[in-house]
Amino acid sequence: MVDPPFREALLTGASSGLGRAIAVELGRRGALVHLIARREDELARTREEIRTAGGDAAVHPGDVTDGPWLDRVVAEVSARPGLDLVVAGAGVAESGAGEDTRIGRTHTVLEVNLVAAARTLEIALPAMRDRGSGTLAALSSLAGLRGLPTAAAYCASKAGLSTWLESLRGELHGTGLRVCDVRPGFVRTALTARNRFPMPFLLEPEDAARRTVDGLERGRAIIEYPRRLAWLMRAARLLPQPLWRRLTSP
Repeated sequence: MVDPPFREALLTGASSGLGRAIAVELGRRGALVHLIARREDELARTREEIRTAGGDAAVHPGDVTDGPWLDRVVAEVSARPGLDLVVAGAGVAESGAGEDTRIGRTHTVLEVNLVAAARTLEIALPAMRDRGSGTLAALSSLAGLRGLPTAAAYCASKAGLSTWLESLRGELHGTGLRVCDVRPGFVRTALTARNRFPMPFLLEPEDAARRTVDGLERGRAIIEYPRRLAWLMRAARLLPQPLWRRLTSP
């Protein structure tokens, strides 16, 4: 019997959307998946989908912005000798932050997308480094490549996360650990359903999950998809600010 590429994985944001799809894809490929998210009923649904796909999962309901709780759960799971993948996948955008004020929404987006993601990987890091192997990954976004109107906090959080991952990758060079920055484009989820603007090259979550796990298994440092949108966003970084403003103004 061939061992799965990942034996055991921990994933935050596993209750819906791309996070759920990645969890199911990992389970389908043979990993035991530890699921973290706030909604226990939705985590149970993710676990059942994984079991239907032939895998298995453990549920850890809680809020990633609860630092002490997150530290305890991630440390306990990371101590398991089989854990070889951690994916910080919890995320929120301004439209889903649930705060009345702009400053409140900004705080929530940065706390979930950047602070909690970095904390998840930082807590998992010592045990994985002691074992000398494993992959630390996080879901950033192609939106981190350039600022977009009405999504200032989201773009900033994803840009910050990409830079943080790049720095961590340099720190861990030679330790046997891999650091992966996953940069999706638009994926059909409840989060993107709130958008009121065109979303080119929109992907289904199952397609995005396959691309993500394929890239993780290949050990890629950066996973960007869809390729056409990634090219466009990289080209957009070369545009002067006045032109970019005209192209993206609501």
